[in-house]
Amino acid sequence: MSPTHESAQSIEIDDEAEAEQPADVDQANEEAHQKALERARDLIGQTISERYRIIDLLAMGGMGAVYLGEHVLMHKRIAVKILHPESDDNPEIVARFEREALVGAHIDNPNIAHATDFGKLDDGSYFLILEYVEGKNLAEVIREGPMKPRTVVHVARQILLGLQAAHELGIVHRDLKPRNVMLESGFVAKLIDFGFAKVSVGKLPLTVPKEGRPPSRLTGVGVIFGTINYLAPEAAHGMDAVDERADLYALGVMMYEMLTGKHPFDSTDPVEMFSHHRTTPPPRFSVRAPDVTIPAELEPLVGRLLEKDPYERFQNAAAAIEALDALSISSEPVEEAAVRSRKITPPPPSVSTRPPEQSSANTEPAKVAEAAPASAVRKKKKKARADELARRAAEKKPSAINYTLAVIAIVAVAAAAFFASR
Repeated sequence: MSPTHESAQSIEIDDEAEAEQPADVDQANEEAHQKALERARDLIGQTISERYRIIDLLAMGGMGAVYLGEHVLMHKRIAVKILHPESDDNPEIVARFEREALVGAHIDNPNIAHATDFGKLDDGSYFLILEYVEGKNLAEVIREGPMKPRTVVHVARQILLGLQAAHELGIVHRDLKPRNVMLESGFVAKLIDFGFAKVSVGKLPLTVPKEGRPPSRLTGVGVIFGTINYLAPEAAHGMDAVDERADLYALGVMMYEMLTGKHPFDSTDPVEMFSHHRTTPPPRFSVRAPDVTIPAELEPLVGRLLEKDPYERFQNAAAAIEALDALSISSEPVEEAAVRSRKITPPPPSVSTRPPEQSSANTEPAKVAEAAPASAVRKKKKKARADELARRAAEKKPSAINYTLAVIAIVAVAAAAFFASR
């Protein structure tokens, strides 16, 4: 989970602008938020369900709070999500919470944060125990500026591996965005927050009978939910029209942002933004980010992910992974990530670090040189030259033993010749 974790909201796309909220409503919302914040802070230090200790408050949202916790018996860090008590009266919010627990428990993939427990507190509030992912979310990294193309390919491939595992179980994320991608050290990507996921429960390895499984519909017909900045055009026909290709569209927007540092479209109005997704071709990289150098082969790949017609996109995550692997810049994504990781968390001085062996193709020796100081490299080369010179001198100079043996051999040959002549 992320300290800046946030959830999307259910919305309706309407041509009319929303009316401004009255001041008294804003005041009431602020008071409710402060009350919820105080209640959330009161849980710090407490142990819930007799085994999860709440250590710190990481984030607050409209539905609930996210905490850093610890399993008191296993001494393992965890993330704890707890719904606000008033959220329990909202069936849709509870259904989302249950859905996140269901998905997180059934997808076993290193690129998806998994769920380990789900239940209720004494006051009736629901809680969810999740894998704690330590690092930054992708939104924070994008705010730092454009990412290196090789790193973008590396991160995108991991996101696709997570999506592939979900899609094979009939699960569509439907709210894929940078805040829902956590990056651990070494740019290891993990998908989080499947609260809006579309779940085909028939594909999940559930033990409850079909009639007891949760329904797949979260909202009424015609309601669009998710995050507008990453919403696929086909969502205009309703969320039933959204399938795994909508997740690939969201990834295309994210790759565009990772490469250029900017979203394809400039708009703060949700209706206008969704209109761009439906009708406006994404600007070329050179137009959106003229000062950033991006390999030309990435543009058509991202462009295909951003096709308005889902049938013109990659039809599944496996096809997109194959296209990434075919890129000439995709040969060393993990190595670059490892170099970045060493800069963040260098090994202790007492531990020697041996650089990785270079492959025969598409290698860049300059990256290996970063693992050791230049002075150390020079000393190592000088010592190697001295050892080589000493070896050659030893080969040219006969030893004392060799000299003695040679003299004895000459004397023996002379004696043999003398006695043979007599």
